[in-house]
Amino acid sequence: MKSRALTTIGAAAAALALALTGCASDAGDAGGATGDKLSAVMYSSNNETVIGVVTDAAAAHDPAVKVEAVTGSSGPLLERIASESGAPAADVFYSAPAATFEAFADYVEPYLSPEAAAIPEELIDPDHRWTAANAHVVAFMVNTNQIDGGKAPKSWAELTKPEWKGKVIAPNPEQSTTGFTALYGAYKVLGKEDFEKLVANLELTESTSNVYPAVAQGEYAVSIGYESNIYPYIAGEQAGIEMVYPEDGTFVEHDSVLLVKGGPNADGGKALIDVILSKKAQEENLAQSFRRPVRTDIDVASIVDFKALDDLNVVDIHGDDDTQGRADFTEYWKSL
Repeated sequence: MKSRALTTIGAAAAALALALTGCASDAGDAGGATGDKLSAVMYSSNNETVIGVVTDAAAAHDPAVKVEAVTGSSGPLLERIASESGAPAADVFYSAPAATFEAFADYVEPYLSPEAAAIPEELIDPDHRWTAANAHVVAFMVNTNQIDGGKAPKSWAELTKPEWKGKVIAPNPEQSTTGFTALYGAYKVLGKEDFEKLVANLELTESTSNVYPAVAQGEYAVSIGYESNIYPYIAGEQAGIEMVYPEDGTFVEHDSVLLVKGGPNADGGKALIDVILSKKAQEENLAQSFRRPVRTDIDVASIVDFKALDDLNVVDIHGDDDTQGRADFTEYWKSL
């Protein structure tokens, strides 16, 4: 099973003196450029592997760069940026879907990285407030050992059948971006009547992280989530685990990065965004955390066994009608 690590995380990160902290006052003490050194404070909702890739890449780019990472969920971290706007402590936020940023646009400093030249124009905010850093693709994680006959479902339509009731776990869309992306998309594909049949079959969880081990451990036959979180089980060659892109439509969500307005280390923040969007860092994130890159100059299939987006039936969930569509779906979901 293809899964190629391009470098070893650890040594460079140690040399970089990464600080994982939840303390705003510690973050604020990072300081700006001093002599030949640059600092940057990054608020991040990403896991340790992704953060390690970024800090390793920053160290390789310039060993003098010091990065401090403050970790947490995206919503609270963005709220923190808003609350700190009088005296910002962060330089960079990485990452969340662009739609999430709109409510926090007043706290963003526009910045167009030179690395954005390799990123499709539609993934860059027209006002350069944020830029997509990676793509998430919705897929089913299937444990065929938990299915009579061992045949994985291939479509959303198949999961509406009564025999799947109680066998499928999904994140609650009111609590999870992953859940919202998948189920809003499924609603568009299925229509109201069949979507309600799907919902009747689902077991919902408040935490996205629960859905993958629940299938791996045989508690459920199918989970709905992102390929990047399913693929570790595929790469690990766990018996009976398959990843299925639904034939009647899958959906893509992009996580973006932004520069915080008035951050203490503007130059360091810009340098860090350049690193995050660089080819090297995006290849590393693909190899080590299975985050699909958005750059057009990376051969995804040479690093992991992901299908090309052109080979999938991708249904657009970001069209002109989807801003209202998402709001309507939120109210509809509450009524179920």
